[in-house]
Amino acid sequence: MTPSAQTERSMGDLVATLLLIGFSVGIAVVLFFVSLVWAIGNHDNTVAIVLGGYVPLALAVVGAVAGIVALSRKHRAFWYPLVTLVLSVGLWVVAASIAR
Repeated sequence: MTPSAQTERSMGDLVATLLLIGFSVGIAVVLFFVSLVWAIGNHDNTVAIVLGGYVPLALAVVGAVAGIVALSRKHRAFWYPLVTLVLSVGLWVVAASIAR
């Protein structure tokens, strides 16, 4: 692989990783506040609130840290925040079904 192709790949990976980290953290914050609305309702469903609110925040932090570590080691890094984003949304959907 030529040095310019390596630079293009790492620059694209850097941009994609940083965008996905920002997007996953933003989505996790939105999911957290939406799950806090469940706490206002009549039913006390702590499992749904934790699963839909706190776990996506924790996954976003883990994905961001893993993505930054992978970037520093020159590995493909965009997978980490992408996987945590998908897991966060999936867990929130499960928590929404529990809360109803």
